[in-house]
Amino acid sequence: LTAAQKKELVEYFEQCASRLDVIETTRTPSGQILDWIDIRSQNSKGNIATPPPVPKINGAYFRGRAAKMARFELQENGKHGPEGTVPVLRADVKKLRFNKTLQDYLSKHGQRVVVHSIDGHTFEQPEIGGPHDYAATAQAVTCLGGEGFISLFDPYTAHSDEFSLAQIGISAISKSGKQTVEAGWQEYRDINGDWVPHLFIFYTTNGYSAQGDNKGGYNQRVKGWVQFSNAVFPGAISNHVSTPGGAQWELFIKYQLFQGNWWFNAGGEWIGYYPASLFSNPGLANQAESIQFFGEIVDSGNHPEATKTQMGTGYFAEREWPYAAYQRMLRYQTTADGSMADYDGTDIVTDSKEYDIESHMNSGTNWGSYFWFGGPGAVEDINCPKLRADIADAEAEIRQLQDDLKTAGSTQKAGIASQIRKWQSIRAAAVRVAVHGNCSLK
Repeated sequence: LTAAQKKELVEYFEQCASRLDVIETTRTPSGQILDWIDIRSQNSKGNIATPPPVPKINGAYFRGRAAKMARFELQENGKHGPEGTVPVLRADVKKLRFNKTLQDYLSKHGQRVVVHSIDGHTFEQPEIGGPHDYAATAQAVTCLGGEGFISLFDPYTAHSDEFSLAQIGISAISKSGKQTVEAGWQEYRDINGDWVPHLFIFYTTNGYSAQGDNKGGYNQRVKGWVQFSNAVFPGAISNHVSTPGGAQWELFIKYQLFQGNWWFNAGGEWIGYYPASLFSNPGLANQAESIQFFGEIVDSGNHPEATKTQMGTGYFAEREWPYAAYQRMLRYQTTADGSMADYDGTDIVTDSKEYDIESHMNSGTNWGSYFWFGGPGAVEDINCPKLRADIADAEAEIRQLQDDLKTAGSTQKAGIASQIRKWQSIRAAAVRVAVHGNCSLK
């Protein structure tokens, strides 16, 4: 960045902090800086909306698949502000990497985007730079929100400008482009200043083409979001993450359009809302046209090699419980009174060699509609050496049998040909697994 661009970044976040009427400043146990403001100061008239009824959370599990609900730092310990105040997470400029312009810093995609249609659903990619990879599900349906449980992990991210996330997205198309409200957990060093997962929210009013106050962006770094909870806030850190093969933690998330506001719930607590007046009609002003639940990573174009950033746990979907990441009990809201229907999403995978998905929509189990997802990125599977050896053995057998076939008598040829086909099938199966595991076969 140029000196002027660096100055613009610092001044922007200093101005964000200075425009708040801060009553008290505290630190969370992990060191995050919170500025506490009068909840009514977020609206020029001092009016704060009434949240929807508390959702009924179905905590049913498969036998042998018990997970605990993740909680955030201030829900368990840490200093709160005075009564009637809510927290605003302050950006720590000392942790900025100064490798993005202000617009790129506020953007989810880091650049202007181009829209790709996959199986009739739109997903965005940066106009320049590295791609975003998805292990996603999507359903085109008129709805007023959606909910589900997402497993909470601490994935490896290879570079500070790459992220890994799991989220819900609610969207509709407007004259200015796709409009969304999004939320979930995300690990993103450049945005959060560390290498751990954070709760995040995001919105766009214009197809991700511009970020800023009342246009779109992350968390509370642009105007638009109204904070309601005094314990859970955008950017919060959970005290709990799952261990592959060990204890499992998950987070309940929900968006609901209620009395003119898109309310977001995390862990059973309404934490705040986006006023629907931010959006247009057509758009998200009155309803959504599509709902998505998915995993996503960035493969930054600033690095020559394919990314090793993990999605989910870093395990492929086929590993299932208790290794692969999952999203379960996925539903969408059908009516203003809060009625829900089971989600029926279509799978969308952009690079199955690195990340994949295994869906069970309308499963008939107490997990309802759910899916496993994730992958290691461009990392060789630990079984690659054995797979290469299996392929080499099969090829040697095929060569020997082909030589035998040349000199075989007429009564032997059919049996040898059958053996060749068997070994060719064995080789083909091993190659499929090897390709899926990013094994080098040169």
